Amino acid sequence: METAAVIGEEDLGAAALPLERLTITVHADAAPIEAEWRALFDRAGTSVYQSPDWIGCWLAAAAPALGIRPAIVALRHGAELVMVFPLGVERIGPVRLARHLGGEHANIRMPLVAPAWRGQADSAAADRLLARIAAAIGGVDLFDFDALPAEQDGTPLFLARHPAALPARCNVGTLRLQPDFAALLAAHRGARKSKKHRWQVNALAPIGGYSLRRAASQAEAEAMFEAFLTEKAAWFRRMGIADSFAAPGIADFFRALIARRWQDGGNTAIDIDAIEFGGSLHAILGSGTAKGRQSGYFLAIVEDEWRRISPGELLIHDVVAAACARGTRLFDLGRGEERYKASWLDQTETHVRLLRPVTWRGRAAILALRTRDAIERRVRNDARLWALLTRLRRRRNPSAPTDGEDR
Repeated sequence: METAAVIGEEDLGAAALPLERLTITVHADAAPIEAEWRALFDRAGTSVYQSPDWIGCWLAAAAPALGIRPAIVALRHGAELVMVFPLGVERIGPVRLARHLGGEHANIRMPLVAPAWRGQADSAAADRLLARIAAAIGGVDLFDFDALPAEQDGTPLFLARHPAALPARCNVGTLRLQPDFAALLAAHRGARKSKKHRWQVNALAPIGGYSLRRAASQAEAEAMFEAFLTEKAAWFRRMGIADSFAAPGIADFFRALIARRWQDGGNTAIDIDAIEFGGSLHAILGSGTAKGRQSGYFLAIVEDEWRRISPGELLIHDVVAAACARGTRLFDLGRGEERYKASWLDQTETHVRLLRPVTWRGRAAILALRTRDAIERRVRNDARLWALLTRLRRRRNPSAPTDGEDR
């Protein structure tokens, strides 16, 4: 019989730390704690990926299709909810991993923690807490906290400062917004961007110009998302990369987000923006906004003769301007360092990956996961290796895009 033998074996004795006084419950869906969760998110949330709306749609659409067992972990101090770990248990071979729900489509993966509790634990206390959570969930070999921000609102999170936490495969770039878009533009190579924007406007003038279009209804958002899926699938084929949106339940997850967005008029779990000209869409961006932060989910640029004007750059320019006008404070385009992102994003949100074993299977799996991470980080951080990988892809797919508007 397997037990939580690798972490959490210490005898706590009488002098239990506050973290050990927390009570733990585990739920298969968000409904039993949704009101409390929403209240905690309203006062302590930092990104849309922690919201009950985002997680609820993933649970309804993607988790069953992907064979993920939900484990929404609620931690209370007395009657007060102070932490939510939105986890799911999935298998990689014989290993059962507890991970943040959302997989690679959640660019930021962290528990929702009340500010007073973010720095409460040293590594030993964190391990004891994880052992208790593992016992409550049952059937867990390994906790995998990937894409975990080192800080939340400037406060180090106890999981991220664990000595076993290592750099994540990549970080997330962000752009600090301000109400005056012109001032923001001036601080980000404004002359070059303004010149490029004027050129784009002039290039499109003969066909009637262009417009930035934001979906104003569920039907319009669904149509724009279907257009995105079509173009995205074609792009993946050209690049010779597996289509992450074709995996079971993923497209249905985004459709569920769209449905929830228009069931609740104040919900901004997803919005879809597009550049339209000549009677069709040429660049499409899906993003969600919460707590003053707009986070990009997906981007597609139509592959046709108009790609020469960089419609993706035009879209980002106008989306950033609109976000400034709405009073949004922070903007990100997800993980990765593609050129179209680097030209705007001016800060790096450092992410880590914390792997903590529960059983011997979990301990054995850590080496393989860390080796894969190290290889990916080396390729991403070595310009020569990254260029070689890009050339190999283009050799296999001569029609692959070359202008840096990768998605």
